[in-house]
Amino acid sequence: MVAARGRGLDTCAQAAWSHYHRAIRPVLRLADEEIVVCGMSLGYADEDAPEYRLVTSRVPAREFMRFEGFGTD
Repeated sequence: MVAARGRGLDTCAQAAWSHYHRAIRPVLRLADEEIVVCGMSLGYADEDAPEYRLVTSRVPAREFMRFEGFGTD
């Protein structure tokens, strides 16, 4: 997703695919021990679409992560 943004593309992770791993297994030629966890849309965002303006609340990363070796406190 970061690489796509770096190339001017937008992405949208789609966890809903994980419920259909049995149906898409033959299409993706997955082994029996493999499942789909997440799909991803790739393209250009429609900045005029209402869903593009949806902003969800999030806690700061420092509240649930620890950064080491990146020159941070």
